[in-house]
Amino acid sequence: METLSPRERVLTALEHREPDRVPLDEPCGSFRRDTWDRLNAYYGGDEEAIKQRLGIDLRTLGVNPSDAFRKEARLIEPFGLFKPLPDGSFEDEWGIRYEATSTKTHHRFVRHPLEETRNLERYEFPDLDAAGRWNGLEAKARAWGERYVVVAAMWQTFFEMAWALRGFTTFLRDLYVNPAFAEKLLDRLFKYRCEMGRRFMEQGVDVAHLGDDVAMQQGLIISPLQWRRFFKPRLKALIDELKKRRASVYIQYHSDGDISRLIPELIEVGVQILNPVQPECMDPGLVKRLYCDRLTLHGTISIQRTLPFGSPADVRQEALDRIAKCGRNGGLILAPSHAPQPEVPTGNIITLYDTVRNTPLSGN
Repeated sequence: METLSPRERVLTALEHREPDRVPLDEPCGSFRRDTWDRLNAYYGGDEEAIKQRLGIDLRTLGVNPSDAFRKEARLIEPFGLFKPLPDGSFEDEWGIRYEATSTKTHHRFVRHPLEETRNLERYEFPDLDAAGRWNGLEAKARAWGERYVVVAAMWQTFFEMAWALRGFTTFLRDLYVNPAFAEKLLDRLFKYRCEMGRRFMEQGVDVAHLGDDVAMQQGLIISPLQWRRFFKPRLKALIDELKKRRASVYIQYHSDGDISRLIPELIEVGVQILNPVQPECMDPGLVKRLYCDRLTLHGTISIQRTLPFGSPADVRQEALDRIAKCGRNGGLILAPSHAPQPEVPTGNIITLYDTVRNTPLSGN
């Protein structure tokens, strides 16, 4: 039986005290659009009604596309709002261009706006003051905050945004042979994220969700030395700036893959919540034992094995195992470790959320 509100439940877990049950969230801020369609077919109702039915305890707030971009864009399923182009590709507000894969379920990069340039000053970031950018967000934050913990989406903070603008191989090369350009690009991204963060802090969000995919299944994409040189100081400075604006804000950091080598340093710079703790790459139970009350684990449920290929009984067992090994004394928010793909059975998603909702912790 639930005895806490969603907001109370999450804050209790973040304070490393034991709530009535383990809190639940969406994966990385949201399900895919095709997953929402399947959940709607099962439950009926809009996204908010489905979130309440699943027992999701947090709400994520992201900046809006500008009004000018909306006029040119359309909803391209299942990816989101993009500007369609005559050749069938589509573009976001940063000028990054994509095309759908043959299955139409994923997209790939086809153009990076800074790949050929050395003149960074000519490139304009999306205007944070553009009409429509912040419309309705303060009201949402205020309304959600009465019942839920509100998360500000600031993903692709530095590394991912830099290589999306520059090109993956080109930006990795920059770190070694063109560091002055890399520094200048990262400094502009730092300034941009500080301004975005300032506005989110003014809206009273509870969690700032930062992050970059800096790891693969079996280790880091870039060396720890490069991470410490280019990214760690900027991450610390951004977190310090957010904390200066709103001392109570929790800092969440996202990276797929095996990020275990960086966890102590992430904690050092102020990270309090780690997402997604992929069980294929890291043992969530070990991470919990090593960092105890210094880190809250967010995610941890396998989307490469259990959710797509397991039975409902397998999903239930993994959820119960995670609660037993990581959920005692708080410090755990359960969710799929990434957005479930189209092949994941809807019943497995529902089983995950129902299992956690119906499993009280022993201290209550």
